[in-house]
Amino acid sequence: MIALIVTLACLPLLVIDMLQGSSTSSATESASSSDSSLVVAAVPSTEDTTTTVVVTVPAPVAPVVTVAPVASVAPRVVQPATTTTTAPRPVVTAAPVAQSDAAFLACVRNRESHGDYTASDPTGTYLGAYQIYQGGWDAVAARIGRLDLVGVAPNHAAPADQDAIAAGLLQASGRAPWGGTCG
Repeated sequence: MIALIVTLACLPLLVIDMLQGSSTSSATESASSSDSSLVVAAVPSTEDTTTTVVVTVPAPVAPVVTVAPVASVAPRVVQPATTTTTAPRPVVTAAPVAQSDAAFLACVRNRESHGDYTASDPTGTYLGAYQIYQGGWDAVAARIGRLDLVGVAPNHAAPADQDAIAAGLLQASGRAPWGGTCG
């Protein structure tokens, strides 16, 4: 397309150049020897013969296009955009307590201290809501990975920490530390 536009723009200059510098015979010779000739004008002469001006236009050259090799790439699967929110996972401090175990611990807490997490027996040996002695408390805290509770008096620990240690003790030793039953 660009070659055609350039050729048409230069055509008047070519015609003028041909009329000034070329003879009719040489134009005819070049027309017969080339396939890309173009008859520009046929002008009648005074002698009733037609003078033909032939302009040779170079054949358009196809542009050279270099194509780089295309790397083979597997198609990428695009997943639809989704937004999900997930609540942060709570820190597990002891093994999960089954529903019957939770009911048992609630019964023990009520029987041992009437739900008072700061309770202490008269001798000061058994402490907290579950009335656990310090050595047992420290052993269970270490076993469940709560080294921050080792050495802390049970009745000074947070209620959630006392519940976690009681659940850990229940998982490790069963119901025996509280007499096996509660009721």
